[in-house]
Amino acid sequence: MKYIYWNKESSLVLFTDLLTTFTRVLVWTALSWLLGISMGYAGYKSKWFEAFSMPIINVIRHISPFCWLPLIILVAGIGELAVGITLLISLAFHGVIVTLEMLHSLPRNLIEQAKLDGASGWNMFMHIELPVCTAGAIDIFRVLWGVGWSAVIAAEMLGVRSGMGYRLLDFRYLLRYREMLLYIAVIGFIGMICDLLLKMLKRKTTSWTWQ
Repeated sequence: MKYIYWNKESSLVLFTDLLTTFTRVLVWTALSWLLGISMGYAGYKSKWFEAFSMPIINVIRHISPFCWLPLIILVAGIGELAVGITLLISLAFHGVIVTLEMLHSLPRNLIEQAKLDGASGWNMFMHIELPVCTAGAIDIFRVLWGVGWSAVIAAEMLGVRSGMGYRLLDFRYLLRYREMLLYIAVIGFIGMICDLLLKMLKRKTTSWTWQ
C-alpha cells in the first residue's frame, strides 16, 4: 500500500480544507439559527402561526436531510448551494422547536409584571425577553453548530471540490487511511474546541446580562 508522506503542502491542504468547512458551517449555522429563532418567536407571539406551522415543522425535522438529497440535487444541482440547503434543512427546523420551548418556559410572573408596568412589543423584547433568553439563544447556536459540524462532512460529498468531507472521500478512494484518521481526529478536536468556546461565551454573556 502506497502512502504519501506528510509535508508542508499537505499541511496547507489540511488548513484550506478546515477553513472551508469551518466557513460553511459558520455561515449556514448562523442563517439557520436566525431563521429558527425568528420562526420560533413568531410562533410564540402568534398562537395561530404556531398551530399552523408546528405540525409541518415536526414532520420535516424528523426526516433525515439526506432523504431530500435527490430533490436538492434536482433543484440546486451539486455543489455549494446543495451543501448549504442540506445544512439548512438539518438545522433550522430544530432551532424553531428549541426556541419555542425556551420562550414558553419564560417565567410567567416576570412577563405579567412587565405587562403591568407597561412593557409591550419592542420594549418587552429588548428589556425582558432578550436578556432572559440570551444564554438560551447561545445554547441553541451551540446545539445547531454541533449538528452542523457533523452533518457538513456528509454534505460536502455532494460535488464540492474542497472541505474536510470531500477530502475524506478522496482519501477513501485512494486508500490513504492514515490521512483519513488524521482528518477525523482534527474534526473531533475542532468540534470540541468550538463547543468549549461557546460554553465560555454563554457564561460571559450571562454574567454581563445580570450585572
